[in-house]
Amino acid sequence: MDIKQLDERLSVSAQPGIDDIEQLAKEGFRTIISTRPRNETEDQPDTQVLKDKAESLGMAWHEIPVEPGNYGSTDINTFAKALQSSPTPILSYCRTGKRATHLWAYSQAKVRPIPELLKSADSAGYDLKALEEDLLRYQSQTNSR
Repeated sequence: MDIKQLDERLSVSAQPGIDDIEQLAKEGFRTIISTRPRNETEDQPDTQVLKDKAESLGMAWHEIPVEPGNYGSTDINTFAKALQSSPTPILSYCRTGKRATHLWAYSQAKVRPIPELLKSADSAGYDLKALEEDLLRYQSQTNSR
């Protein structure tokens, strides 16, 4: 698995398989956040099997299924709560890791500078430059409430 660290709590990856869940537990991951809808593609591993395996290994599991580019405030807030309340380290995944990275950036926009988020994502191989204006808008809306 190609695991990319975004910050001290969270790493992201592409879709893990059942054997990867065991490896993640051995590497010390304590929580998994799936941002991929169940049955999104025919070749996708069974999410329930992955969840059951993770939980049997003592890992926490969260599902926040989102469509690419469609991140609502409920999704973002749920992701932020999962990051704050879950045992670390945390791995979040989707098909490629991009949606998980996007949700992370939105969830952190309230508390961290946008340039810092862009730099962290870029260091992990995810270019968020196209989201910069939307992240700034989201940040200003949530901070003005």
